[in-house]
Amino acid sequence: MASKRSLINWREWGNEALQQAENEDKLILLNITAPWCHWCHVMDRTTYSDAKVAEILAERFIPIKVDADKRPDIQDRYLLGGWPTTAFLIPDGRILSGTTFIPPDAMVRKLREVDDLYHEQKAIVTMHVTSMAAEAEAERAETEVPGGLDLTLIPEIENTLRKEFDPVHGGFGSEPKFPYPDAVRFAFLQYRKTGVKDMLEIALKTLEGQMQLCDAVWGGFYRYAVSPDWSQPHYEKMLYVQAGAMDNYLEAYQVTGDDKYGEVAAGVKAYLTRFMTDPNGGFYASQDADIGSHDPETELIPGEKYYTLDEAGRLALGMPYVDRSIYTDWNGMAVSAYMRLYHVMGDEDARDFACKTIDRITGECMKDDHMCHYHDYEARLPGILSDQVYFAQALVDAYQTVGRRQYLENAQKLVGYMVDHLRDVIDGGFYFQLFKPSVKGESQERHKPFDENVAAAKLLIQLHYLTGYENYRELAERTLKAIAYPQLTDSIVGVGFACALDLHTSHPVHIVLVGDRDRKETREMLETSLHTYEPRKLVQVLDPDEDPLTIGEVTYEAEERPMAYVCVRNVCRPPVSGSEDLVEVLEDVMAGGL
Repeated sequence: MASKRSLINWREWGNEALQQAENEDKLILLNITAPWCHWCHVMDRTTYSDAKVAEILAERFIPIKVDADKRPDIQDRYLLGGWPTTAFLIPDGRILSGTTFIPPDAMVRKLREVDDLYHEQKAIVTMHVTSMAAEAEAERAETEVPGGLDLTLIPEIENTLRKEFDPVHGGFGSEPKFPYPDAVRFAFLQYRKTGVKDMLEIALKTLEGQMQLCDAVWGGFYRYAVSPDWSQPHYEKMLYVQAGAMDNYLEAYQVTGDDKYGEVAAGVKAYLTRFMTDPNGGFYASQDADIGSHDPETELIPGEKYYTLDEAGRLALGMPYVDRSIYTDWNGMAVSAYMRLYHVMGDEDARDFACKTIDRITGECMKDDHMCHYHDYEARLPGILSDQVYFAQALVDAYQTVGRRQYLENAQKLVGYMVDHLRDVIDGGFYFQLFKPSVKGESQERHKPFDENVAAAKLLIQLHYLTGYENYRELAERTLKAIAYPQLTDSIVGVGFACALDLHTSHPVHIVLVGDRDRKETREMLETSLHTYEPRKLVQVLDPDEDPLTIGEVTYEAEERPMAYVCVRNVCRPPVSGSEDLVEVLEDVMAGGL
């Protein structure tokens, strides 16, 4: 594709641009793009490099471009079906209409059409926009489900998973084919609980199929495939996709003992190490699908041509652009995956890099007991729910792995911020972002995102067991009730909810090691505890010189030697000392013999 430079004088999203739209009574063209997005680059080189499009936008519109990864708050409100999003807003920031990719000639027609409509029939347009907002609010209200949690949701979601499963190619649905890490986790969980073989087959068949998304040359997983057989990938590589894949394949290795799954997980780490890690700690956000995508003076070489080459052929053409932004939420996911890599395969380098990442991001992005979204000479975009939840989960995973109490305390601080500033005190659950009445536009409309609330519920349940604080459990229950929508059983969207509900109702195996965390015996029992496979397991070290020995209703006795307590529902086995004895107790408890 020939190189062309965008002719648009793009504005940043903010009060200044929105105020100009109001003062000049102009519609806003909102372009939501992403550094890794192929069709975003194509639209920049075609539609937004077209002289007629540029002329109309300059005369009649306020054009605003938003990086979706840097501004998830804007994406959360305005994304329309995918990237790029092309949204037409009335001056107060409400959506008039929109779509995704628009070629140049169609864009010229569309710009004239919406501009004429707005200025010639302003009263009707305003009424239409108001009506759309009211309908959206009514739809949200209809999803609210009062009352208690229905435990029959778990088997219903399991049946939905079976229906959605593609028995020929693996995965879920027909096309396009996306990885669904929570669906695989849920299938493994159900297999562990019930021994029903079809759940294991669903998980493994899916992981076998989606191996076609793994780059055979450099490793790392592409974002999704166009076809039901996992062929025709979209070649961008996202950090959160790598984290989910690593976690799934590590669990497959634990469940089956098949080395090929462990090798896939190790290959993801090798890819991240080479292309997407900062030596000072931190994981980069994404690697592009195309060559030349960020240099309008060069030819755009699409991923389907580039990624089919061997390494020499690729390097001869250049290296796909890497977005070196370090986002708090995605780094939290990657840290959790790296901790699991240490638990399962003993990769100390992964553990140490994960801790280095936590320490760096805490230093740069934790301000006044909350996380900011990223750091660009200063911490940016404070208080987004996804950053608080996924980084707090990373802190909890790190606390279990290395026993550093500061990690647990920081996780509690982030949850405290969520409770104070993001919680829906009436109906439960957590809003996506802070409410700032001074900000113009509709990006301040508050709602409770499903995935982040599922993650919050899981986090709160774990904190309940690790600290003994009952209020965490109560918050988790209220959160689950707040998102227990009727549509949960309609698709595999509900699988994450089912995992959280199971954790809430089934009680995890809680392994508590009491002893000097630096003693060899303590470290050996910690490694044994972490390596043991149990999806709902929690592990912590209590050092008598530093930590309280009472958690909730249980007080753990300190002995001269480090001791291990294995507990379920606040009932603990007699303590043992030494990894061999601990293995015997764990095997018996995992078999249901507390």
